[in-house]
Amino acid sequence: MFLSIAILDSFVLVLSGVLTLSILGLGFVVYNQFIHPIFLRKESDRFIPVQTGDKYDLVVDELSRFASFHVGCKTGQLATRCNAITEDHLIFQLKKSRDSEDYTITVLKNGPSFYKPPRMEHYGKMESKETFDSYEIIGHPAEFRISDKITKDRMVNFIEISLTSSFYFNRSGKERMKFTFEVGKIQPGINRKVRFRGDVYGFGKEEGAEED
Repeated sequence: MFLSIAILDSFVLVLSGVLTLSILGLGFVVYNQFIHPIFLRKESDRFIPVQTGDKYDLVVDELSRFASFHVGCKTGQLATRCNAITEDHLIFQLKKSRDSEDYTITVLKNGPSFYKPPRMEHYGKMESKETFDSYEIIGHPAEFRISDKITKDRMVNFIEISLTSSFYFNRSGKERMKFTFEVGKIQPGINRKVRFRGDVYGFGKEEGAEED
């Protein structure tokens, strides 16, 4: 009887081991075939320079009532991969009102920047800090130009970034405000055929690129 119990226990132990190995094997196949390629694709996307039309949406958490959005060279929510852009070149800080969908937006700069306020027609040199309210940019974007230098009150090469706000209904049917950052004009472009150390690129047209 004891021998039968020992054999049964051994059989259960072996069966458990086989089942565990099978699950691990299946998990490995799923990860290798489906999950890992997605991570690789997302990782590789981080090394692709921005291009005109790229958009990034942001919704501020209702509990913390605060969010930030960073524009930089290799880091931040918007990593340009352009060597003329510094890390934290622009920092957007969004603070939500306690009882409404009203936000105060503060923009800090750490590199040469121009700023065109909502409803205005011309860019001007950006101060160290700019502040405006969310309702101002509904349908009328705040626009920024960033680069590595300003020459005679103008930028020869630059990346434009606009910020707008709009309302949408979340899954709970509640109306929330969404902020959209969009990459506009890149002058004269980013030469994706010449990559520098650190996987960054410089301003310039690619060889063979047509003139605008």
